[in-house]
Amino acid sequence: MNKYQERSVYISAVALAFFLVLSLITHHWGFFLWSLLPVFIGLMPAFSTKIDKKSNEK
Repeated sequence: MNKYQERSVYISAVALAFFLVLSLITHHWGFFLWSLLPVFIGLMPAFSTKIDKKSNEK
């Protein structure tokens, strides 16, 4: 896993943890449930992009 992917995972985990704690405190699970889709959409580009090393070696 490269640094970009690691950073994306850490940021996503922190965001989910924040909304989970917020939902536990307020008892409104909408905060957590509505945060799932944006977090996973944000993670998708980190794992779907393929780094082409040949083009970087010019």
